[in-house]
Amino acid sequence: MTTEDGRMLQPAGHVGIWFETEPRDPLDRLVWKSQQFVGQPLELEPLGDAAWSSAGAELPDLCDSEVFARVEALGMKRGDQSDFGPEFKVCSAFGAGVNASIRDIGLVWGAATAADPFLGEDGVPTRDGSGIDVLDQGGYSDLVGCVAFRSVKSDGVTLFAYSDKEIPTVECDEAIAEYQIIQNSIGGYLV
Repeated sequence: MTTEDGRMLQPAGHVGIWFETEPRDPLDRLVWKSQQFVGQPLELEPLGDAAWSSAGAELPDLCDSEVFARVEALGMKRGDQSDFGPEFKVCSAFGAGVNASIRDIGLVWGAATAADPFLGEDGVPTRDGSGIDVLDQGGYSDLVGCVAFRSVKSDGVTLFAYSDKEIPTVECDEAIAEYQIIQNSIGGYLV
């Protein structure tokens, strides 16, 4: 809901970062722009036969063209290919060249049947003040930097995101914002 003075009010039940007014930081601005999709959930088909395992068959296809249409509406460009695994699917997008402020931003996101595969044996997850879980020590974070995620225990789906950078950083602010962009882009709620 937008007020008369232009502020966007956070809807009830929405978990994570929310900006009432347009922020200056380019990544935060993408989060703010993605808020337009909150309350408009996408009906994402399960991976089905495209999954590598029967466990992954029920995962929602977060690389669906409708998800990319929303991400592209924010000024991002679709990454080259999706990545599959036995119980996950990963997608990516990059800042489009026409918008210099987001040119260096790279998003990687996906769905997994559980957080355990990227937590590994030594991963230590924590919860950010916004309600988003982060992994900045051990597990997959040793390879890609901080991973932001949330799980829906009722159906076993974990939505995750992290930065696409040559040199991974353990700073979690970027991963949390990137997670929020994807969560907002699919409608604002976990799939």
